[in-house]
Amino acid sequence: MMYTTIFSMTACLGVALSGGMAFAQAPDYMREDCANATQSFFREFEARTDTTYEGERSDGTHAVNGTIYLENRSETFQCSYASDGATMVDFVTEDRSWPDFARNGAPSPYQQAAAGSPAPNTPTAADKAAVVKFRPGEYGTMLEGAIRGREYFDYRLDASAGQRLFVELRVDGTNGDGTIYFNIIPPGESDVAMFIGSRDGKVADMRLPQTGPYVIRLYLMGNDRDTDKTVGYDLDVSIQ
Repeated sequence: MMYTTIFSMTACLGVALSGGMAFAQAPDYMREDCANATQSFFREFEARTDTTYEGERSDGTHAVNGTIYLENRSETFQCSYASDGATMVDFVTEDRSWPDFARNGAPSPYQQAAAGSPAPNTPTAADKAAVVKFRPGEYGTMLEGAIRGREYFDYRLDASAGQRLFVELRVDGTNGDGTIYFNIIPPGESDVAMFIGSRDGKVADMRLPQTGPYVIRLYLMGNDRDTDKTVGYDLDVSIQ
């Protein structure tokens, strides 16, 4: 993955200590997210879906099973989530797995048919990331960007154990509902978050437990993600 480096231009105010380790998303979130993804897969946004959270597997992933009732048939489906309960890692329906749809937002056959041709192989924001570094004497910066549909964007920040990290996310324009969040992923993890924005809110303020690279991952949810809306953002980041 190619990283660019972002230097801060402004210093932020100091922040207070709070926060702690976060746990997996609630089953109700996974059931709703899985139902929305299934409607998006079949492009049947008003179709009835029944979902059941089947629990955590021995490998730490979570399973949601369900049925969608289409116009002239029903189909069963299963969504698998990483241990954080927020990241879908596989989607199964019509007797096959669709991991690219689950992980990268690759178009389903129904989405391609609706577009009239196969979707182009354009890179998503998952292929992009930035390393955040601060100039000497500065400890904060304001980052700006936009996320579309199933894209996400990672900001990597090197920090030391005991430092305080402050992150605040604000919406800066959208053609949807503005449903954007961020997670904070600690060193050594790829999808297990210590802060889950869709549950914990738009502000993180915490003392860091270990030294290493932390990832601030921005993503959309709900209708904005499933209907390919775009949400602009301002991300205030500081560390002391």
